[in-house]
Amino acid sequence: MTLDSVRCGTVTQTDRTSVDRLRWLTEQLLVRDADVHATAVSALADEGDERVVPHLVELLVIDSIANDWERFGFPAVLRERDPPRYLELPEVRWPGIRDALASLADPDFDSDHAWVEWETWYSQQEIDPLDGFEEWKLRLYRSYLPPVGGLLDCEPREFDLQGIRWGNCDRSFLAALNGPTFVPGEAVDASGDADDRDVPEDDAPERYLDDDHVVFGFEIEGTAYAVPRWVLFPHELLNAELQGVPVSLTYCTLCNAPILYDRRVPTGGDGADGPSGADDPDGADALDVRTFGSTGMLASGNKVMYDEETETLWDQHAGTPIGGETLATDPDLFLDQFAVTQTEWGDWKAEYPATLALDLDTGYGYDYSYYDGNVDFFEHYWNREEIVQPGVRREEGPLPEKASVYGVVADDPDEVWVISIDDLREGEGSVLEAEIGDRDVVALLDATDDVAVYEAPAGPVERVETDEGEIALVDGEGTRWSLSRNELRSAGGETRERIPGRHGLWFAFRTHYETAHVLS
Repeated sequence: MTLDSVRCGTVTQTDRTSVDRLRWLTEQLLVRDADVHATAVSALADEGDERVVPHLVELLVIDSIANDWERFGFPAVLRERDPPRYLELPEVRWPGIRDALASLADPDFDSDHAWVEWETWYSQQEIDPLDGFEEWKLRLYRSYLPPVGGLLDCEPREFDLQGIRWGNCDRSFLAALNGPTFVPGEAVDASGDADDRDVPEDDAPERYLDDDHVVFGFEIEGTAYAVPRWVLFPHELLNAELQGVPVSLTYCTLCNAPILYDRRVPTGGDGADGPSGADDPDGADALDVRTFGSTGMLASGNKVMYDEETETLWDQHAGTPIGGETLATDPDLFLDQFAVTQTEWGDWKAEYPATLALDLDTGYGYDYSYYDGNVDFFEHYWNREEIVQPGVRREEGPLPEKASVYGVVADDPDEVWVISIDDLREGEGSVLEAEIGDRDVVALLDATDDVAVYEAPAGPVERVETDEGEIALVDGEGTRWSLSRNELRSAGGETRERIPGRHGLWFAFRTHYETAHVLS
């Protein structure tokens, strides 16, 4: 097929101005015909105008994943199954797309993961696309990634459409783990000598949790829970009602960020204080309950969530609405959260022996063992500085981009205070005293070797351990404070409450908050 035979309606494109011709060619990229795509791609390469690079990068990602699902599909446990039907269609191909990009830009990536390298390169560039790119991108997503495009096409929105990246998945196959069953931790504990345990009955849960498995631990209404990271991995999100409290354990695999949110939001339009700002948080008519899921989109390397009730888009890391109905009605809303501990199962069960743990029989039919000791290519995103999460522009700063940190937000959801976990572990005494907003706080490593932040007693504060290995604090007045999950308590009965924070890699904090302070 020659360029002259590529038509828009009945008009051949031989006499257009340069810009008109470029626009027309990019329109041909949306036509449902792979032969038309190939001709348009070749013609755009011949035009030599870098303003079409953003269009081609979008198409390269879709083309690469759709046509090599067994290698690039996500979640990885679904790669042996058929891809979503919309990715199998014969027109979901743009032949010559990599060669065209190489002719328009300096790089010439030729590895098996060239599309990832192109995304990394593109995220570092400042390329102004042709006018109308955002509408073109919306049409691309609505047509070729319909479950994603249907959510992305929202108003109002406070994100940059050009910066939104597709994350290899969508809500139709990155399914949240909804209504899971929790059982006594000892019932799924696989450590120790199996011969010393009673033989389980046929309906007993599978013993699968080893002491070195990473778990996300939390407490709701006095009951401790543990969710193994490798079981949550292919879901990235868990919705449950625990002890009467509706919660979502959200997890961004790209920035290793488990955050536990309260799913209740105010029904009114004044959510500046979060869900706790409602007049009657216990009233049946005071709060709505949202059911969260993954959109399949990424913003600055962090997953974009949505809620099923309103299809509002949410920033997973900040817990704020970024597009759609709730942004319009309650733009200052931010979700309340509970503290999450990221530790090993052996340490968690030792500190919380009555903990409940997730039953591995979730009903979703996944081979979760795939992720047992294997986080797939995400290990590169967590540990290799040269690999950049999609949509993230490198920036020199006070911490390495992939540093593991713990952040705390005060009254303003756009401002966060960050603690380097490695620095806290290596610091003398392992205690950090600081000011967050208008509160004096103390941060330390608890018995599970994870960060815990509390309102501070009188300083200076010293961390001590008893002969039994229990951790306590001694304040500047000599008062001893014992640690519990949710508070510090003195012998005289005074308390200092725990302040929930959130885990993640440093880049997620500097890109998702207007101001990020590093505490040291």
